[in-house]
Amino acid sequence: MTDNTGSGAWIAKQRRYRHIADTLREAILSGEYRPGDRLPTERELAQQFTVSRSCVREALLALEIQDLVNIRVGSGVYVSERAAPMATPFAADAAEPRVADILNARLMFQPEMCAVAALNATQDDIHALQLRHRAITSEIHTCDVAARLYRDFHLAIARATHNPFAHGLMLSIWQAARAHPEWEKLRLLLQSGERQVRWREEHETILAALERRHRGEARAAMRSHVENIIAIIDEADML
Repeated sequence: MTDNTGSGAWIAKQRRYRHIADTLREAILSGEYRPGDRLPTERELAQQFTVSRSCVREALLALEIQDLVNIRVGSGVYVSERAAPMATPFAADAAEPRVADILNARLMFQPEMCAVAALNATQDDIHALQLRHRAITSEIHTCDVAARLYRDFHLAIARATHNPFAHGLMLSIWQAARAHPEWEKLRLLLQSGERQVRWREEHETILAALERRHRGEARAAMRSHVENIIAIIDEADML
């Protein structure tokens, strides 16, 4: 009988470092980290992702190869000056998009994106979503951390469609939300401890549908989730 223990451990490590690299890449491309910004230390990232520092180093090296970061020995890891955030489609427009515009775009796009992901997701994609969901459910987070974790989950679904335009559009929608003047108020409204519990349950429903590869359930779960977000914001008179 062949011993697959070694190969299994190697595959698991590859998944972990890709998960870290993907999460940091999305944070850079969405504008959370700007060119010249210093990333958290290896130790901080290892604690954040619950992995070894060697796993973090592999992820950072992958980002350096992609010219997204510069690793400066003794100083830290910095976002490359060439790593410009993705431009949003309305960047040249004079008018800012309304909160309602951003949410309606999510409602039009995300349910079908989730349905496509249910069909196209690989086992690695499902594993990446499970890792992100585990991070979401590990504790009640600060509003800032919770918003980032939910963003990572939704971007992972976009990636699972295996359509680069879907992933790019999801990044643009998230960047538009983060750039909106009402972002801080929205973040505080949506990421209270009580609401985090609700979002956990809804994300668990979405994940379960994706795990079952059930297109209809995935579409319905995502639609319900976005509609619930819209209802809360509407009730707060922020649409």
